[in-house]
Amino acid sequence: MRTVQFTLRQYLNTHGLSAYRLAQAARGRVSERTVYALARGEASRVDLGTLGAVITTLEELTGEPVSPGDLLTAVTVPGPDPEARAWLDGDASRLGEFGAYDWDGADPYALGEPVRFGPDGELVIGGE
Repeated sequence: MRTVQFTLRQYLNTHGLSAYRLAQAARGRVSERTVYALARGEASRVDLGTLGAVITTLEELTGEPVSPGDLLTAVTVPGPDPEARAWLDGDASRLGEFGAYDWDGADPYALGEPVRFGPDGELVIGGE
């Protein structure tokens, strides 16, 4: 799966700028909080007007043209592993047809013996 990430921090580093300098220059157009979130890569979305204001401010600071491609990159995010994929692909649509398991008044946590894995990976039942 592909996703898009902000690369503002890399752009700032490449051009010898700080997020603080950008935030000061963008004052009145973009909030400091937004600039810092973009620089940290924490923003999950950005308004196009905000992106335009950041681009304009960077152009003013560097004297160079800046495009959205200078601040965004597409990256591949690994998908779920095979076990998770099997669970995600499973059909649970009919589960509503079945009632809850009837423990017949017993406490399921008090039944049986505890099971755990031992130090060598062997299955240990109860206090063995």
